[in-house]
Amino acid sequence: MVSIKSIHGSAQLLLDVTSGVTQIVERTHRTIAREVNPLNRLRDMAGVPPEEGSQGRTYQVIQSTTSLLQQELHRSLDKFSAQEDILKSSQSVKVAAALNGVCGDHLEASNNPLAIPMHFRNSAGQKVGPGSVNGFASIQDASSKIVVLVHGLCLSHEYWKGHNEGDLGTELQRESGFTPLYLNYNTGKHISHNGEELSQLLENLVESWPVEIEELTLIGHSMGGLVIRSACWYSSELNLPWTGLLKNALYLGSPHHGSAVAKAGNMLTFVMKKFRYASPFALGQHTSAGIKDLRHGNLLDDDWEGIDQDDFHPDYRQPVPLREGTRHFFIAAAIGKNVSDFTSMMVGDLLVRLGSAKGHHSDNLKKLSISPENCRVFENLNHLDLLDNKVVHDQILEWLAASPDACKPVNRL
Repeated sequence: MVSIKSIHGSAQLLLDVTSGVTQIVERTHRTIAREVNPLNRLRDMAGVPPEEGSQGRTYQVIQSTTSLLQQELHRSLDKFSAQEDILKSSQSVKVAAALNGVCGDHLEASNNPLAIPMHFRNSAGQKVGPGSVNGFASIQDASSKIVVLVHGLCLSHEYWKGHNEGDLGTELQRESGFTPLYLNYNTGKHISHNGEELSQLLENLVESWPVEIEELTLIGHSMGGLVIRSACWYSSELNLPWTGLLKNALYLGSPHHGSAVAKAGNMLTFVMKKFRYASPFALGQHTSAGIKDLRHGNLLDDDWEGIDQDDFHPDYRQPVPLREGTRHFFIAAAIGKNVSDFTSMMVGDLLVRLGSAKGHHSDNLKKLSISPENCRVFENLNHLDLLDNKVVHDQILEWLAASPDACKPVNRL
């Protein structure tokens, strides 16, 4: 059954797309019209603004009509969808997650009901913590050890459930006594914004948990690992107590120094914007802030504020070291049969190259160096395989079962 909230959000997004396509067509039309009319060149030389032709008024009518439809849509459906939870089925969760990854910042800015607010889910998929009916009180057999699993771009808490090998969270509960919580969030927002929000949410978790917390572990897949590192930074800046409980942080295929796919997308957008006929169709400029952050692996507001992220600019990131007092573990994947294969070295797990997933960087200030025992590369696996592969799960279970002295970060300059 399709919810009112889904209909509301989808209709609003469709109208937003209509408005965006209209702008693209108008820009293309104006460019062609100016090129074929030599008088426009004389106007440009004389500094005379272009005349508003009939085509301009036509586009204004289209945009005004679209805006009016959006207002009526809000007025008609807001009261029905305000209290409805859109994430009712597995399929709707995944569709909403994909949309949030592609244009989640726009969904939030336009108050679209499809925008996913950051929240926790338990192993049964029920919403818990702030914003839920019973907070954390609904969690049965709450342990003093908590593991929070943070998904990546365009994904959701559903993807941790596993397609082949089972649920990593429930395995950690069974083998090591952790209570698993699954973070769900809008991956289209800036990583730094999600990091700040996660930091505050974890602080609320520590304050509201039914029993005293002795140990906190964070596991992030892909972008999720960057959100974790961002949260650690902001919590340290505010000296929040939850960081003192963070014993382990694991990063599964996280692009610590950017994603090759995001870099290629940025290059294509940059080149297309240089050509006036192609510029309106450079759709990469309309992708979410979260996707653009993945070009270099931005973690902080300072990494992107005041910078045109569609421009081909150098890596301006502020170095963010791994948090001291926490055990850090890196897992990377390679699609080849051997990590030294040309394919494995060039494309890694298809989305993240090995060097980025292992924290390597030519700049020693940005390099994330840990001992070899804390880093594993698995062959014949792609980016999504890291979520539900048995050998990956076994390695995580082994690391978390080891004593703290067995796994220590190494700072190499």
